Amino acid sequence: MEPILSASTNAFKFSMIVLIFASIGSIMQISGGNWDVTSHLLLTPESFFTPSHALLYTGIGILSLSSIIGGILMLKYRELKKSGLALSFKLLIIGSIISIISGPSDFIWHQTFGVDGFLSPTHLMLITGMLINTLAVAIGLVRLNTFVKSGIFSQLGRIFAVISLIALWLILISYVYMFALPISDGELFNFNLNPIAESLIALVFLPLINSGMFLFVLKKTRTFGFASAVATGVILLTAFTSILPSQALSNFLPFYLLAIIPFVLVDMLIYGKLPIGNNRKISNKQKFAIAGAISGSLFYVIGYPLLPLALSSYLMPVNLEETGFVTIVDIIPSFVNSLHLVLPITIIIGAIIGVLSARIYERIDGFKEKNSKSDKVIYE
Repeated sequence: MEPILSASTNAFKFSMIVLIFASIGSIMQISGGNWDVTSHLLLTPESFFTPSHALLYTGIGILSLSSIIGGILMLKYRELKKSGLALSFKLLIIGSIISIISGPSDFIWHQTFGVDGFLSPTHLMLITGMLINTLAVAIGLVRLNTFVKSGIFSQLGRIFAVISLIALWLILISYVYMFALPISDGELFNFNLNPIAESLIALVFLPLINSGMFLFVLKKTRTFGFASAVATGVILLTAFTSILPSQALSNFLPFYLLAIIPFVLVDMLIYGKLPIGNNRKISNKQKFAIAGAISGSLFYVIGYPLLPLALSSYLMPVNLEETGFVTIVDIIPSFVNSLHLVLPITIIIGAIIGVLSARIYERIDGFKEKNSKSDKVIYE
């Protein structure tokens, strides 16, 4: 008889421990990566050996070690193959290999070609490995959480699932930034795309990611507060790695943190906890569309301070040479002067894409509307 994975088996316990460990690595690597981009744009002394690189590659090291242990677990416990966790560990191994190769490759690139732009072959290899790693951890923890409903592993699984989903959301945004931001002109190579292409990539994929991730968390966790906790984590980590390193950028921090409020309100709407009106009369399909619209509409706000590089010149990338751009702080005048026009337009575009995202998600996931009074199960 084939062994079956359950919360009481060693296979489950060891897998949970490994993926919890890996989630720490996933949040470290994206934090280090975002911090490194900010350091580049603030003209912090440039070399390979920096604190941000140390954080980045420590995270990659943790993930690589986790992938080795995960591979051993797959060989030892046959029930992991039947549970779907094998996919998580296989992706973890693939992502780790790519990330490990990219490390020395990036060092050689630095030594050979000097300071590089954001989009370079080694950076693209690195962030692809990071994306695969982070996706693997999120898939694994979300999957494991379906096996346990109470106890210490349930509590730990939920906490670290939030961490892994924060990391996944951030790495998806960073992947889009690779192609959308006009900061890939290095000492020898200019990998910037056509400005129109950069603008379109940002306008389409960033609201799609924001709405898609928020809707995914709502659908898969079915627990009040989970989705807004993930969104809050994305905003706070962005604040720590991309805004707080600069005093000038930090002047906008109080307004930036206000973006947390709409996510909390949507979470309350979804679970019928808004203190005004009878929001339980709103169908789940309508709630899902509202959640997609609001989460998608906030992409420009969440993207501060990097996204204004791509859109603050009235939805087009800023010409850095013409504006006399030296550091990311120099984007502030353009950001402020265009905000009255760019913000409303991006809100409208993001809301439309968010609603479309909700509709697509419903079809892909076999969404069935069901008005439920339980705040544990909203969607079938």
